[in-house]
Amino acid sequence: MKSLKTKTRLILTLLFVVIIGLISCKKESTTNPAAGSAAILFGVKADQVSSSLVSASVSAVNATTAMVNWTEGIANVSKFEFEARKNGIKKEIEVKGLTNVDLFALAPSFANAPIDTGVYNEIEVKVVLAKSNAAIPLTLKGNLTKTDGTVIPVELYFNEDLEIKAEAKNVTIEKASDLKTTIMLHLNGIFQQISIADLQQATLTDGKIIISSTSNNVIYNKVKVNIQQIAETEFEHRHHDGSDDNGGDDNHGGTEGHG
Repeated sequence: MKSLKTKTRLILTLLFVVIIGLISCKKESTTNPAAGSAAILFGVKADQVSSSLVSASVSAVNATTAMVNWTEGIANVSKFEFEARKNGIKKEIEVKGLTNVDLFALAPSFANAPIDTGVYNEIEVKVVLAKSNAAIPLTLKGNLTKTDGTVIPVELYFNEDLEIKAEAKNVTIEKASDLKTTIMLHLNGIFQQISIADLQQATLTDGKIIISSTSNNVIYNKVKVNIQQIAETEFEHRHHDGSDDNGGDDNHGGTEGHG
C-alpha cells in the first residue's frame, strides 16, 4: 500500500512538472517586447531612374546627350544591417527575410526587428545583396535613347556579392512609433564617368546592350565602382496609430552613402 502511495505521488509530481513546463513555454512564446522598445523596418527601392550622358565634346555648345531610363529592377537581398551608437555604446541589428525585391514597386516590402527607443547617432545602414542558385544580386533593365533618337534596350546583370551602404547623422526612436528605414538607390549615378560613346559603341547581344562580368566588361567595371556610391538612407516614423511622418533629427531624409 505504501508503495502504491509512493508511486501515485511520483506520478502526480511528474504531471505537475510537465504542466508547469507547458505553461512556461506558452508564456515565453507570447511575451510582448520589453517596455520602451519599438521596431525598425528595412526596405530598398530605386529612384532617380533617368541618366543623361553627355558627349566628350570640347565645346558645351556642340555637346550632345543621350538618355538611359531604367524601368525594371530586382535585388536579391541577403540581409540588412544597422550600426549606430546610443549613449556612446555601439548597437548592431541584422535583419533577413526579403529576397528578390522589386525595386520599382509602388508599395515596397519591409523586414523588421525590435529596437530600443532613444537617440541614435553615427548611423550606417547596409543592404547586402548575395548570389544564390535562384537569383543574382542585382538586375536592372531599361532603354538607351541614342543621340539620333534610336532606342536600344539595356540590361545590367550584377552577378557578384554586393554590399551597399549609406550613412546618417542621428535619429530618435520613440515608444509611440516605429522607424521605417528605406535605402534609396539613385540610379542616375549608375553611369557616372561613362560616356555616350561607351554605350553607343557597346557590343550588342540580340539587339540589346548587356552589361555583366562577361559582356561589355569595361563598362561593367565602371558600374561596379559607381554602384557603391548611389545609396541614401531615408527615415520615416510610422506611428502606432497608422500615420507617418518623415524624420530624423539633424538628418531629415538621410545622407548619401559611401563605398
